[in-house]
Amino acid sequence: MLLPVALLTIGAFCQTFDVASVKASKSTGGRVAITSDPGRISYTNIMLRRLLLAAYDVKNYQLMGPEWLDTLRFDITARIPDGATEEQLHAMLRDLLATRFKMTIHLESKELPIYALLVAKNGPKIKPHDGASTGEEQVAAMQKDEGKDGFPVLSLPTAGLVIETRNGRARVSAKEVPIEKLADLLSGQLGRPVFDRTGLAGNYSFVLYFTPESGEGSEPFLFAALQQQLGLKLESRKGPVELLVVDHAERVPTEN
Repeated sequence: MLLPVALLTIGAFCQTFDVASVKASKSTGGRVAITSDPGRISYTNIMLRRLLLAAYDVKNYQLMGPEWLDTLRFDITARIPDGATEEQLHAMLRDLLATRFKMTIHLESKELPIYALLVAKNGPKIKPHDGASTGEEQVAAMQKDEGKDGFPVLSLPTAGLVIETRNGRARVSAKEVPIEKLADLLSGQLGRPVFDRTGLAGNYSFVLYFTPESGEGSEPFLFAALQQQLGLKLESRKGPVELLVVDHAERVPTEN
């Protein structure tokens, strides 16, 4: 994934929040609260990494910076100008990072270990959504098997992908999503970029059960589960990865 050059221009849309408050969080727990009301956003106990991922629309593995991006937490509230678009909201977040944390960033490409998501030898075991139904058949089947899989009942009324863990096992429920979305989820699970090289077009609905590396569940581990249940496999490779690098950021934001 190539990052647009426009990402380097903080405040490229000349948009700023009408009013913004940025403070070190006094919360003692690790829970993050994010609310978005008409004309206002509020982040409670948020790490700057989360804010950067939203502001620059990049994946977690693409972001490099000081360790404290994941440890220091902040409470941020801001009033959004009337009529602001989502793109302009991202620009406002970038402006806030630059002005309140004196943040500077650059883009670079590095050759890094990656995984390629491929079709396994015997072909895929999932079929693309044909547009004839809403995918509710698979969701309904999951609910009927609730007593067997040990997971809470899950309803996906719209397209999406959800991962849950319970008793040392994990379940991925997908409804009408492209394979690229599965690759993104696998990137987070494996801590390494995963790129879709399956060549599979369209959107897919499926359920995947596996045992996380740190778990002791009865399901196969992720690599085996992908082949057995979806007919897909992961292959270790090296490839160029576009990175967003934080060169400098102040640990204490400027005063409100």
